[in-house]
Amino acid sequence: MRQHKVDANGIVELEYGLSANFFTWFSRPILLFGLLLSIPAFYLLLAQENAQGRMIGHVLYGVVALILFADTLWQWQAHRKQKTRHGKLILDVVIILGCIASIIPTEVQWGMLEWLFRLGLCAVILLRIATLILQHMQPSHLVQVIVLAIIMLSTAGAGFYWLEPRVGNYADGVWLAFTTVATVGYGDIVPSTPASKIFAVFIVLLGYAMFSIVTANIAALFVGEEEEEFERQLHDDIRALHQEVSALREELRLQDQLLNAYLQRADKENHSP
Repeated sequence: MRQHKVDANGIVELEYGLSANFFTWFSRPILLFGLLLSIPAFYLLLAQENAQGRMIGHVLYGVVALILFADTLWQWQAHRKQKTRHGKLILDVVIILGCIASIIPTEVQWGMLEWLFRLGLCAVILLRIATLILQHMQPSHLVQVIVLAIIMLSTAGAGFYWLEPRVGNYADGVWLAFTTVATVGYGDIVPSTPASKIFAVFIVLLGYAMFSIVTANIAALFVGEEEEEFERQLHDDIRALHQEVSALREELRLQDQLLNAYLQRADKENHSP
């Protein structure tokens, strides 16, 4: 983020510093933890052959609902005196209601309506995670964005390693995650189970946003360098103009002193006998 600094001559200089706004999503770590916890809850319910895993999934959805309810209640208390409500609170309430509904045990084989409900809830949760993390990213955050992209690929690789039987090791999982995010599709490893296919869909959607931000940051970096050079030249011209104006003021001051001295001497000569 650009920071302003005023020099001794009163000229405003622009500097490019590391913006702290990128880390503001850490101000709601409870919400982020709850949203991320809903991901294993969904896949545990999707493991239809494991009754114990489904039970743990229902319990995790209950924990997510409690975490999000506590965070949402705190946010509502913090913003209730404002005339405008925090718009994302409505999205949080929708997620809480969906997680509460997910606590109820259902049939082992999901019907069409349940599939739509589960996928819709996952889409809303993904949207909330995106708004929580990606909303503060700016052109000055290239390094942080790249680090976040590496973390996303590493996590996605672990997810494919867990969900896809054809992935024999973690390295293959990361490779499948990269080809999925980049939409390359070499075909050497492809998702084959419903769980891995659903996971791939959300990875592609998140990958589009992530890679778009990375490319936008790289482009903004070059544009920012040209803009910074232009601003530097503009500030040099302003300083030169400021010095010229100061010199003219000094010259006028000296001429005014000489004129006053001349007038005083002329006045004395006129009044002398």
